[in-house]
Amino acid sequence: MTQSRRSIAVRSVRDIPEDSEFDVVVLGAGAAGLAAAVFAGLRGARALIVESSEYIGGTSALTAGTLWLPGAHPTDGRSADEDRRLASRYLESALGRDRPGSGPLGAARPDGGPPGGGRLDATKSPDGGDPLAPLRERFLGEAAEAIALLARHTAVSFARRDRHPDYLGSVEGAAVSGRAIEAVDFDGRLLGPDLRLVRPPLRDFTIFGGLAPNRDEAQRYSVIAARPASPEALVNAVAAIPRVSRHLLDRLIHRRSSHLTLGNALIGRLLASLRRLGTARVVLNAEPVALTRGPAGVEAVKITDGHATRTVRVARAVISATGGFSRGARRAEVLAGLPLTWSAVVDSAKASAHSLLEGAGAVFERQGTDAFWAPISLVPGRRGGRPEPYPHFALDRGKPGFILVDRLGRRYLNESSPYHVLGEHMLAHGERDGEPSFLIADHRAVKRYGIGAVRPGGWGTRRRLRDGYLTTGRDLDELGRRLDMPPGRLRGTVHRFNTFAGRGDDPDFGRGGDPYQRGLGDARHRPNPSLGAVERPPFYAVRVYPGDIGSASGFVTDENAQALDAEGRPIGGLYVLGSDMRSIMGGRYPGPGITLGPAIVFASLAVGHALERRG
Repeated sequence: MTQSRRSIAVRSVRDIPEDSEFDVVVLGAGAAGLAAAVFAGLRGARALIVESSEYIGGTSALTAGTLWLPGAHPTDGRSADEDRRLASRYLESALGRDRPGSGPLGAARPDGGPPGGGRLDATKSPDGGDPLAPLRERFLGEAAEAIALLARHTAVSFARRDRHPDYLGSVEGAAVSGRAIEAVDFDGRLLGPDLRLVRPPLRDFTIFGGLAPNRDEAQRYSVIAARPASPEALVNAVAAIPRVSRHLLDRLIHRRSSHLTLGNALIGRLLASLRRLGTARVVLNAEPVALTRGPAGVEAVKITDGHATRTVRVARAVISATGGFSRGARRAEVLAGLPLTWSAVVDSAKASAHSLLEGAGAVFERQGTDAFWAPISLVPGRRGGRPEPYPHFALDRGKPGFILVDRLGRRYLNESSPYHVLGEHMLAHGERDGEPSFLIADHRAVKRYGIGAVRPGGWGTRRRLRDGYLTTGRDLDELGRRLDMPPGRLRGTVHRFNTFAGRGDDPDFGRGGDPYQRGLGDARHRPNPSLGAVERPPFYAVRVYPGDIGSASGFVTDENAQALDAEGRPIGGLYVLGSDMRSIMGGRYPGPGITLGPAIVFASLAVGHALERRG
């Protein structure tokens, strides 16, 4: 791949001639929007991408870059067709099941189902069926071809991990591996001047001022930090020298790391593909302010960057992929009572195009708990700035030596549940009112695994004690007092928990009861990799809250991602992708990458339909 010195981004809206025409106008430069532009370019169509922030990548750039794509890379001797059939059965079981009733302290089934009564409510169609089922079947049927098209003709490349389980492992059709794929690390220097446009990873998931380890590197680096004198740490440290050296040089030349991993790798590869195709331009810090409809559908978009306004004619389609509603005015309606600081979604997800879509007749529909969730802690900002959310996805809460309790010191959930289920439990337990739960660990666990923004080895402990992120106690009673818990309650809760940990069995909540939960643990720990006693002082606590990590509610579409009006009729030339689109999972989160996987596949379907059906 040759490196062009020309940026894909125009300097301002002023540089776009009035009444310019593009085949496709894409609103949003996250993974869904970039993928739509790539698929358009592969078909020879010109695209304009309108992004409201200064960066390319959206929230996708901050993720693990995982796509859930059954049938694309099957394992365990399954054929692609068999894997798709099993995945269909898995989704039918996982998404249609009743929510379990609450047990002691809000307990739920060990399989990780959320608390409360009723069903997870994808809106029912008039005949009583699930209107999302046809979309899921279309996704499963087209996933392998969409990814193969990218692999054959673009810079996008994926790898399959040996073990990346579906999140509800006890449900029929669940798989341990083969359905989740991740973007391969990418050399960002191939982006030329556009490397600076890629949204940087979350600061607290990096080391040395911006080096973002991939999954394997993170495991090796944690050994270095936790057991620096061990032979394994020495081997890992020597192996890390070239990577760290390049990063330090990158800091001098590019002011950021050029070795892109995880979500940054996915965005970098999509962006590199667009640069190679030469069929797309990106305008940053700009928003759509009007859509013009004609007899065949949407015909033009008016955009502005606050300094200039241009009307752009649309030959085939407008595709909305602006990142959902998490940071927009709709949040107050949909997620009433949840502070904006609890959101792990990027600031640019303000739903700026949503009113335009509704003006064109599109229908926004709520489902489930409206968003996808994870327990998050709030890391104090630099120089008194606003706190930064830290999502507790996998690095601490499911490891031995951790327990999560409510503000009264009671354990009420399975800490190794999928993060979305954990967030739903927290909401149902009353954490919506602003009171935190507490993730608690002993000294040994913090030393081995870290806790939130405190790194393995305990790096950062003193700083986080000073800024109030971390609370400590010489014993559990002292920690409980500092957290304003009833006297003796925390000690009693931990004593009961430790009794279970010694047996390797959790009769209250079933921790470590399926492959996903055991995978969150430590394979060296026996008998239950996820369940270990909290017993070695001093003890530490981090305040955690239910944080939204993406939109589940969104605009209703058909099987081609075309927006539908209130009568269920397709709206000509208008398509919706990613977090703007009503999730095909009905508000559930059954596996890793169930947002990015459908985003990429429906990007292919939307572009193909738009280019074929409208002249």
